[in-house]
Amino acid sequence: MKTLVVVASGAADRPVEELGGRTPLEAAATPVLDRLVQTGRMGQILPAPAGLRPEEGAFALALFGLDARSYADAGATLDAAAYDIDVGPRDQVLRLSLVTADETTIFDAAGGGISRDEAVLLLEALEEELGEPEFAFHAGTGPRNLLVWKGARDLEVRTVPPYEVAGKKRAACLPKGAGAATLRKVIERGVAILAAHDVNELRRELGENAASLAWPWGPGVSVPLPDFTTRTGAEAHAVGVQPTFVGAARLQGIPVTRPEGATGRPGSNVRGKAAAALAAAESSDLVFVHVDTAAAASAARDFVAKVEALERLDGYVLGPLVRAVEGGLPARLVVIGGEAASVETGRYLPDAVPFVVHGAGVRSTRKTAFTEVAARDAGFQVDPAHELLEFLLHLSN
Repeated sequence: MKTLVVVASGAADRPVEELGGRTPLEAAATPVLDRLVQTGRMGQILPAPAGLRPEEGAFALALFGLDARSYADAGATLDAAAYDIDVGPRDQVLRLSLVTADETTIFDAAGGGISRDEAVLLLEALEEELGEPEFAFHAGTGPRNLLVWKGARDLEVRTVPPYEVAGKKRAACLPKGAGAATLRKVIERGVAILAAHDVNELRRELGENAASLAWPWGPGVSVPLPDFTTRTGAEAHAVGVQPTFVGAARLQGIPVTRPEGATGRPGSNVRGKAAAALAAAESSDLVFVHVDTAAAASAARDFVAKVEALERLDGYVLGPLVRAVEGGLPARLVVIGGEAASVETGRYLPDAVPFVVHGAGVRSTRKTAFTEVAARDAGFQVDPAHELLEFLLHLSN
């Protein structure tokens, strides 16, 4: 029996005033998800242990059955693996977000949705002025990139993700700890470089938010991850584009498909993810599918886009997978609400998130919908999160 695991990153949330006090999951029309709940087993999962942020890699590791506490130093090396960026044994790597800020405050943690092509040009300018011999700048998704800090493995720097700084005085959230002064200089010197760049001049002329600040966060060092098949005895495949998810898979020897047109942003080719998952299921025991459009809508603080993202997930991803299972594919289907994210603040939440397991041998326990409250009331919680994989593997035996 195969297992298809769909991770709807950012789907879980809290009640939103503009949605009549409902969460986006409660407001969205998700008939496929709701039917899975009514014929499957629902519960909730705590994405990360205390002290670790699920969105920085803890949940990506737990999804594949690894205790994130044992790999807490991995950090941005997961993202680096997604882009084939070498992180030497003496180096440290940080995520580098291009954000919009004034003199004191970050007010757009996504830098106006800056494109990867624009980010390449901005990072080339930062590299030219601030790079050798200490730093190397690498483009990632556009808003979220990477900074390799050479020879800094042993420096313990504490950072704050930009979405947690948004709306606050950024001076209070600057990097701290050994070597932090060096990172603060990168931030400060980068302001003038970015402000004068043609990319940002054009963005301002077009009325778009400029990427005016380079914000480092989520440091990590090289940490070997165990091979997935050797550890579990199962063949896995991953489908998605989100860097932390992709890198966590690749570092465990799990092949990854990145469907053409899948961007993680509104309008992303989520249909392609369903097709890729079904193709991978022909030769794999487990297929992990990561869908991050709801998380992107949360980051943009757009509740309409978040509801639409959940409805597209239901129709374009879960619909084809359910039809394949009902048409004879020998597989169970698992849907996880991913890391909870607030569409009101743009920040990730520490909340437990809903999940459902559907398929042969799974007993239905609730006739309800796929919502945060229903998952809480189901009385089935997985904590720590990495034990969910063991549960799924046991079902498949």
